[in-house]
Amino acid sequence: MFALIAFALSAPSNTTEVHPKFTWSKCTKAGCTKVNGFIVHDKHIGDTKDRGTTGIDYEKDVGVTVKGDTVIQKLVSNGAFKKVIGSRLYILTADEKLYEEFALVGKEFTYTVDMSEIPCGVNAALYTVEMVAKGKGTNGAPYGAGYCGANCVDGDCCPEMDIQEASSKAMVFTAHCCQTSTSGCDTSGCGYNPYRDTKDKTFWAVGGKVDVSKPVTIVTQFVGTGASLTSIKRKYVQGGKAIDAAQDLNDKFCNWNGGGGRSMSRLGASFTKGHVIVFSLWDSDGMSWMDGGNAGPCTSYNVKSVESSRPNLKVTWSNVKFGDIDSTY
Repeated sequence: MFALIAFALSAPSNTTEVHPKFTWSKCTKAGCTKVNGFIVHDKHIGDTKDRGTTGIDYEKDVGVTVKGDTVIQKLVSNGAFKKVIGSRLYILTADEKLYEEFALVGKEFTYTVDMSEIPCGVNAALYTVEMVAKGKGTNGAPYGAGYCGANCVDGDCCPEMDIQEASSKAMVFTAHCCQTSTSGCDTSGCGYNPYRDTKDKTFWAVGGKVDVSKPVTIVTQFVGTGASLTSIKRKYVQGGKAIDAAQDLNDKFCNWNGGGGRSMSRLGASFTKGHVIVFSLWDSDGMSWMDGGNAGPCTSYNVKSVESSRPNLKVTWSNVKFGDIDSTY
């Protein structure tokens, strides 16, 4: 989503980038197979300065720890770039040359997330964007270049699917269409937040229907065939039980009629080109759209206080799976 927030006062000299190894699973009804890949950080480390071919220490410089199928993002890091807030990560292919791309129509994307440490004003986001597989510029995907998003912030414009934007107080998933692959994007998009849209204020809460004090598996199903997307469905799996979201995203709910480039079919066409997965952690005092006002219970924000008192707070992503509908959970 939005740009990372940080103060990059200095940077290390050029070093070889060592990408953390990462595994995810590709699934069919017959079972799941492990896929080996890597994690790469965006070309920007916190601010808008291109790091070029400067290699980073993922744990020290950007607070990212990767082990097997688990990615941990810490809020505050004090490494070679001095103070860095949050991080933005992508999955690389096994040869470390390209971004892994996912054709989502007729498939589902699943992961487990631990949101228990994420307070008001901090956004643990997992989303997809129509990035170019090889990245852009001379450094390309191996150095995290080529970001784009529907809000056209910190990169180019492109279609985006916010599978989650959340704190431990509220959760929203949002589809963003664009008139073309690089322009005319719907920045607001069409999203569903149970607190806001169906007034279910205990759905996503400590001790709620989805108990955010514990890890939860999130399943997003992209219903359709070929390039024709008809709806986006959501399930939450916890304690051996699957909970359906009360609302799907579809043309009727979104009030999309194809005008202004907004329709499920247009989004489906983008998905067939392949979307890149983004893991993001960032903070802002202007997060009431996500977890305050009519969107959630948060009434005040002071992220500087959070950064100083809880610099090691983290979000943990694990067990990423992609495959046929009803095959990943």
